[in-house]
Amino acid sequence: MLPRALRESFTGAIRRMLRPVVRQLVAWGVPYPAFDRLVRELFVEVAEDEFKLPFKRQTDSRIALVTGLNRKEIARLRRRQVATENPRPAEEAVATRVVGRWLAPPYVDRAGQPKVLFYEADRPGAVSFIRLVRALALDVPPRSVLDELIRGGLVELRVDGQVALLRQANIPEGDPATKLELLASDPAELFTTIVHNLERPDATWLQRKVVYDNIGADALPALRAAARDAGEEFMRAANRLLATNDRDRNPRAPAGRRSRVLLGAYYFEADAPQQAGDSARAPTDTTASHPRPGRRPGPGRRRSRRRATRST
Repeated sequence: MLPRALRESFTGAIRRMLRPVVRQLVAWGVPYPAFDRLVRELFVEVAEDEFKLPFKRQTDSRIALVTGLNRKEIARLRRRQVATENPRPAEEAVATRVVGRWLAPPYVDRAGQPKVLFYEADRPGAVSFIRLVRALALDVPPRSVLDELIRGGLVELRVDGQVALLRQANIPEGDPATKLELLASDPAELFTTIVHNLERPDATWLQRKVVYDNIGADALPALRAAARDAGEEFMRAANRLLATNDRDRNPRAPAGRRSRVLLGAYYFEADAPQQAGDSARAPTDTTASHPRPGRRPGPGRRRSRRRATRST
């Protein structure tokens, strides 16, 4: 149990850690209800699997005690875990529903391609973007939906007031499947290492990083390439080190309980907060505003600080 004096610091750290997660959920169209349901399911699952009493059957009351969820909710979630082997798909985001509807009649042409729609039709019953959005019974104004689709690069609002679908799937460009597998494992492993070092200061694991906060943007391309080369050299050395201790590759490796060990490296960059006296100025905003939707048929220099964290 975490001491009370550290709970506020811990929750603050979790909030900061979750910020990029929440940002990506929003960017990739996963709505809050799906995240809320996922967290509730995980609380029950973790309590069920990892907080059992060795001499008692795990009960709804016990899970309620350790999670803070009410027993009725816990009973429902536990029944659902028994009833299905696969997790229920997340609720479709608004953008996903709009794109899906756009790919069906009457919003496609004879070849099955999505039509370019006027934002608002000039006659009742004619296809339009507003009609499409209203057909989905969304609790969001059509203009807000359009703005979000434009932001996500899914649609284009043309100067004549027509709306064109640019991508026929609400997923990031490229094939993210393999990288998502890493997303499922790498952050959890790093988080577990940090928690281990907090809980076991007498037996810490390797946890290092080096940070400089006044690197000019002009240096970044060369720095990225050099960092990649250094990281690849490190990974080759790490591979040799682990391979000599892996019993599948080296029968003479030390014996003992089977363990999984990894060494990793990563690179990160972000804009640093500008301070008085910095030579680099923030660029001015030159982004043009979007054209108005139309009716048919109208067009209608300081010292750089270096910080290195160490396992504690």
